[in-house]
Amino acid sequence: MTAAVHLDPHPDDTLPQTLVIALSGELDYTNAEELRARILALLTAEQSCLVLDLADLTFCDSTGIRIFLALRTVIIDRGGVVSLTDLHPRLDRVFQMTGLVHFFAVQPTRADALAVLRAHPPGAAARPRLPADG
Repeated sequence: MTAAVHLDPHPDDTLPQTLVIALSGELDYTNAEELRARILALLTAEQSCLVLDLADLTFCDSTGIRIFLALRTVIIDRGGVVSLTDLHPRLDRVFQMTGLVHFFAVQPTRADALAVLRAHPPGAAARPRLPADG
């Protein structure tokens, strides 16, 4: 299967330290590495947080999840957090069952994730440590 995943950056002038991207399509082994490279290319040196809106992501295999974890490592090294929003119920179940939900800031919507980041900007106060933060 050759899948396609599309990314749509959504700049937010109120959170310049945050890269917001909506993903759509199918994320699998055929395009996961390309997606990782494209997201890293969009990430500026000033951005320490990443919000991935997954509302229109119709499929994600284990390779896609591995990419989310790799991006998380980059963001954690910058002192930030990765927020995943609008998870499809199947993907949410995988994250719940595997415990991956504890490695990301999972929010119901993009607006919720941005509200949390506005209320608790990176570096403002000690953020709760997540598993495997190092």
